[in-house]
Amino acid sequence: MTLSLTVEDARTLWAAAAERALAAPGMTLADVLDTIGPREDPSIADCIAMLTAPAALPGCTLDGYEVLDPDMGLAPAQIIQLPTQPLLRAALG
Repeated sequence: MTLSLTVEDARTLWAAAAERALAAPGMTLADVLDTIGPREDPSIADCIAMLTAPAALPGCTLDGYEVLDPDMGLAPAQIIQLPTQPLLRAALG
């Protein structure tokens, strides 16, 4: 799967990624800053990875996930493990 996008507002992207990160148990603002950088100078690839990382699939283990910026030659963003939401029985029926 390939997804191509243009970041139009890095601060808005950072805010959404920070909100997602802070939802993880035990995550602090210091952890957020270490993971995605400060709002004034965000790590775009890490912010995108935070927001687009695939959810866990039952019976599967995620082997790899990369967010690359070909224009900047950035290293792949790391997989960020977030808590998974249990499936609702109503959604299955």
